[in-house]
Amino acid sequence: MDQLGFVIILIAAIVLSFAFSYLQHRAYSRTVREMAIAHDRPGVVVVSGRGKGFLRGCVVILAVDATTRKVLEARTMQGSTVLARFRRAPGLEGSLKTIESRSTSRWMTEALQQAAVQFRATARSTAAHRSRRVATS
Repeated sequence: MDQLGFVIILIAAIVLSFAFSYLQHRAYSRTVREMAIAHDRPGVVVVSGRGKGFLRGCVVILAVDATTRKVLEARTMQGSTVLARFRRAPGLEGSLKTIESRSTSRWMTEALQQAAVQFRATARSTAAHRSRRVATS
């Protein structure tokens, strides 16, 4: 009976872990959707990045104006548990060029680097698509 109790506790812990991870993923999706709706205009791109450590990590979501390369809104989720939530990060708003210098942790720096790479790739593909559309008109 003692082993059965351990197995039940182990299964319950795994199910709880999946449930909390799912809720955190929904929070991420909701935050991205909110920012996309709030900044739904030409030239604004919403990108994200993730910095991962063994126990802690950071996720950033940035709304960036592609013409001025300024971060219009930034939200971060930092922590070591699935209970972490996204919070507005006004300190990250401003020039995308210097955003890494405003980072508050190593994981945030990694996340910002990943988001900047994603922005450059997205801006490049958007510009190529725009030029193809103009050339065919």
